[in-house]
Amino acid sequence: MKKLIGLGLWLLALLIPFRFAILDTEDLLQPDGSINNMKGLISFLVMIALIFTGYALVDSADARPSGSDAAKH
Repeated sequence: MKKLIGLGLWLLALLIPFRFAILDTEDLLQPDGSINNMKGLISFLVMIALIFTGYALVDSADARPSGSDAAKH
């Protein structure tokens, strides 16, 4: 189940639009001449968090004891 949730998080991370994470000055230019890319920063941080959380879930789902480890339990 952890593996499926992790793969779902990876899929969700890749569905986040990357257009906002790239500095597009024509869309982000404010009337005073400054550039505000808070939406890009937030989408990038959410994407990174989802990728690492998904990796942790997928990696922990594959942790099964091998034959020699099973005898120790």
